[in-house]
Amino acid sequence: MRTRNPAERRYQRRVIAASLAYAGTLMGEEYLIRHMPLPDAVKFALALLPALSIVAVFAALGYYLIEERDEYLRARTIRQILWGTGLSLSALTFWGFPEDAGLLPHLPTYFAAVFWFAGFGIAGFLIKALDR
Repeated sequence: MRTRNPAERRYQRRVIAASLAYAGTLMGEEYLIRHMPLPDAVKFALALLPALSIVAVFAALGYYLIEERDEYLRARTIRQILWGTGLSLSALTFWGFPEDAGLLPHLPTYFAAVFWFAGFGIAGFLIKALDR
């Protein structure tokens, strides 16, 4: 196993911190919204908190691309981002038309991030396997 370079270590720390913040804010806002009598404005603000953590993961990826000095690793990550984006947009498009026709259930829009992360992960696995 290769040693992680400084850019990769910073990226991992940022993603772990954002992931922990996501889990904490998601559980906290779900509990508060479901069990506390709060004004709608407060519920709205609380509901946005988990989204900020997801945005932080995207920002961590952007910082990684800026900080990574190895051109090969940077290019591989960019390919992974492009494939992940293409896979997620394709999956959501294929879901959306049958959904619009009443043949599939509605997906909340935050599933765009779920599909993107899935596509990003699948792309990373495939790119790594093909690069061998």
